[in-house]
Amino acid sequence: GQTNSDPVTTEQPQLGERRININYEANPRLIIGYHKPSFPAHDDYIFDVVQTILTDGRTSRLYKSLIEGKAIAESISASNGLPGARYPNLFSIYASPRHPHSLPELEKAIVGELERLKSDPITTQELDRAKNTLRADFIKSLDSNTELAGMLSYFETIAGDYRYIIKHMKMIDKITSQDIQRVANKYFIDINKTVATLQSSSEK
Repeated sequence: GQTNSDPVTTEQPQLGERRININYEANPRLIIGYHKPSFPAHDDYIFDVVQTILTDGRTSRLYKSLIEGKAIAESISASNGLPGARYPNLFSIYASPRHPHSLPELEKAIVGELERLKSDPITTQELDRAKNTLRADFIKSLDSNTELAGMLSYFETIAGDYRYIIKHMKMIDKITSQDIQRVANKYFIDINKTVATLQSSSEK
């Protein structure tokens, strides 16, 4: 049979925190990225749950803490799998500070919430809510022909087997509070972190 002759370049492990600042006349923005494995690695499923816990909806941790509570952020979201799922990728958090708060204040607050994931086991209620959200999104995508076709091609391309679509929620259902803690402690560390900031020169 045919063999895939495309060369695969594996990025070397990051050896320290990276920082990038872009000076531009725009609203200040912060992106924090952490290297992680891609699907079908088991940890990728756990990051789906972590993303939901941190930023999905008004009950999510970062929304409640940084937008409603401290009112330090204007907006906040997360992405599991930047820039794509074919090779190891990034778990990324995007945020904008709320005036008069600064980018360093916002970064410190976000990292503080990630540290809380490491030290405080999430509750059964919080974990169940995240799984139910993912399950609802998954079922909704099955009801759409376009989304279903996209999911089938995604699993076939990335995992080599469209039947992963059946295993997906079963894998999510098995994730425990201890899994969340382990992943947070393994990946949410400074040596594995890249921080990008966008701000105008007058804000520095």
